[in-house]
Amino acid sequence: MKKSLPYYKIVGIAVVVLWIFMMAELARRTHYTSREPGVGSTETGITQGDSEQWMDILLKGSKAGYAVTRVRKLDGRYEVNERIVLIVTLMGSTRKILSSTRAQVDDEFHVTGFTFSLSSELIHFRVSGRIEGEELFITMGEEGKEEVKRIRLQGKPMINAGVTHYFRSRELAVGNTFSLPLFDPISMTANPAIIKVVGKEDITINGETYNAFRLEMNVLGRPLTFWLDEEGNSLKEEGFMGFTLVRTTPERALSGLGSSMRVDFFELSAIKVERELEDPRKASYLAVRFDQPPDSVPVDGSRQITEAGVLKVIKERPPFTASYDIPYRGGDGELMPYVMPEAFLQSGDEEIISIAKEIVGQTTEPYKASKMLMEWVFENVEKTPLVSIPDARQILRDRKGDCNEHATLLTALLRAVGIPARMAAGLIYKDGKFYYHAWNEAYLDRWISMDATLNQMPADATHIKLVDGGIDKQIQIVGMIGNLSLTILDYR
Repeated sequence: MKKSLPYYKIVGIAVVVLWIFMMAELARRTHYTSREPGVGSTETGITQGDSEQWMDILLKGSKAGYAVTRVRKLDGRYEVNERIVLIVTLMGSTRKILSSTRAQVDDEFHVTGFTFSLSSELIHFRVSGRIEGEELFITMGEEGKEEVKRIRLQGKPMINAGVTHYFRSRELAVGNTFSLPLFDPISMTANPAIIKVVGKEDITINGETYNAFRLEMNVLGRPLTFWLDEEGNSLKEEGFMGFTLVRTTPERALSGLGSSMRVDFFELSAIKVERELEDPRKASYLAVRFDQPPDSVPVDGSRQITEAGVLKVIKERPPFTASYDIPYRGGDGELMPYVMPEAFLQSGDEEIISIAKEIVGQTTEPYKASKMLMEWVFENVEKTPLVSIPDARQILRDRKGDCNEHATLLTALLRAVGIPARMAAGLIYKDGKFYYHAWNEAYLDRWISMDATLNQMPADATHIKLVDGGIDKQIQIVGMIGNLSLTILDYR
């Protein structure tokens, strides 16, 4: 058995990483200037030639990275190239994260094709897309094993890196509202972004004062504010929990990245509570009240229930028998999606199927097989914080990761032997704080929680589920981070 880090070293990374990149997405909403590096230089619109924009990324006032975006006009279309560099502290360890976007867009900056990559340590994620008619074809995966996903479009999408042209080609006036169909290549979802011009005010950047337009938009239930000059060039952007982007020069952007005075994301995202819980891993009951409840917290009438504004978590009790033998063959159409492969959950992959069957052997009883698979993941995946987009096939190969890697791989293994399974994400208690975490649920005539990071089935009652589903659903938690507070009312 591989030696495990204490679990507090790996909880929280799953959602915090998504949060990091939602914040990095601020850079994709910047508005480009000319090649001149000085902030006060004369700017030209992108229709007059190539352009380039540099932005410092700050967290609580400390340098966390930079973004550079370049636009070229090529034969009646535009090519957008963007690079984001983030150096962040996670649980005391420094992590360097790189993302790159190359996109082809038309005169209205609707995307026609793109390639997006994300890398950190040994992890390298790449996805590309192309528009054909009213469909978007997404290609991902390692060379020779690429997967193609087709997404039906409601309209022509834009990627955030293309927002610039929209503003530079339109007159800004207080009171104007814009709706932009933005596509996110990480969650592979398209959502309209509503942006309002709410006023004009003076803003000082690097010692120079501008009379700027103030624009506001809502991202996942949280406000995002940015300031543009008269020509539509970005000056400053403010996001969640102290993230700020500030217009800068190449020289400034590339300097100051070696500072050791960094805020730790792990602690920054935690929710402190006054009550200290003894032996939380044995908790069978927890009652809490959110000061500002999330828009929707999953309740099932069994493990999680709400009464008079109080959320109660009740650890599942035996028996954990199921009325089916694996593989589950249907009978409940609503469960069939939970035995099918998904993006990043390649339960139909030959290698994943082979090792899942090897682990369970001749076992056909769902509970026993689920525990065998969970214990295998617990023992064979090295517990280490990674900054990644979890991919079951890659996790099986590398056998390293935090809670999200454990949950992703276990979901794929469960589905590979025919057990309906899904991921859950939310909060878990440790030493006076709740941290963001990911775990699993397997369907055994009811959804039963299981945590491969902690080797628990069912999971203890300090697991508070906020969403269930893959990365496209977990992204909802981004808007909650830094905005939740709760009080423990009862515990046993």
